[in-house]
Amino acid sequence: MKEFATQYASDLHSQNGEDGIIAEVLKRIKRRKGVAVEFGGADGFYCSNTAALRSKGWKVHMYDLEAAPPYVEAKRITTDNINELPECDVLSIDVDGPDLELWQAHTGAPDLVIIEINSSLAPMVHRYSPEWGASYIAMLELGIAKNYFLLCHTGNMLFVHNRHREKFPDIEGDGVGNHEKYFNTRWL
Repeated sequence: MKEFATQYASDLHSQNGEDGIIAEVLKRIKRRKGVAVEFGGADGFYCSNTAALRSKGWKVHMYDLEAAPPYVEAKRITTDNINELPECDVLSIDVDGPDLELWQAHTGAPDLVIIEINSSLAPMVHRYSPEWGASYIAMLELGIAKNYFLLCHTGNMLFVHNRHREKFPDIEGDGVGNHEKYFNTRWL
């Protein structure tokens, strides 16, 4: 929800407050393994959703098309190899296009998924293309089908697995019928 994002947002390395939101989620759910996977990792810091976790003792696996030692390994993540990635508590997908189909192909169930959408599309317009990305509603439907609830939209969508739903009593509705409480319109 917008209120959740506003209340907890802060950036160390992230772009839109995700570092603070992630910290609050992990505080509430109590981490399982302390492993994060991010692809679209750039240099390992800039606009990263997981770099801040490294300083907290997490094992962070970052991938991008080009290596950026020592933190980012060169690897093209596809629907064919996504399930070869390490099992993780936090998964961040930011590849500027086929994000939806990558998450759809992923068989793991991390506690938290941060995933980029095309926020320039109206929230209830159902669209997806590997070149332009997914709309809010297209990604939300996938998240619900994968047993997640939407926490907030920052430009990315942050989903928490339903096994932790009771730890988030401040989250109202599902983001479908009350999308105006979730969708940040600054991107339109």
